[in-house]
Amino acid sequence: MKVVHFWSDGAGTYTPPGHWNAIACEDFVNQHWSEARWARNLALLNMSMFTAAVCCWDAKYYYFNPRPSQMNPDCKTLTGLPNFPAYTSGHSTFSGAAAKLLSHVVPSEASKYMSMADEASKSRLWGALHYRSDIEVGMTMGLAIGQKAVDRAKTDGAE
Repeated sequence: MKVVHFWSDGAGTYTPPGHWNAIACEDFVNQHWSEARWARNLALLNMSMFTAAVCCWDAKYYYFNPRPSQMNPDCKTLTGLPNFPAYTSGHSTFSGAAAKLLSHVVPSEASKYMSMADEASKSRLWGALHYRSDIEVGMTMGLAIGQKAVDRAKTDGAE
């Protein structure tokens, strides 16, 4: 599936955070912001995704859930198999956090960001890398983390 490969962000790529940075920068160009505004918004975006990584990988190694193909050898992935546990989905957690923060920063693109986050999340299910619970909990966690970044953005005086 084309969507699975678009969002695969595996080894040798810039991974989901890099993917979201590229999306953000593409949209930031159209905003005609100053360098300081760009730096602030990228800092908020990356702060949210760093927090997403810490929370997601903490859950991964606490629960240590196997991936679908590790439980059923007949289940074949559409991309390579990541070498870390399934629960929660990193793509979902990163994408939820990024979409929530970017929706605040560029509100005119909010529906696009949320749709992209949903697609990135579901791509992991479609690619046979995750269970539905992995992506749903990851997205919920990511959106909550993104909201914390939005709350921080509202207090920095740049609004």
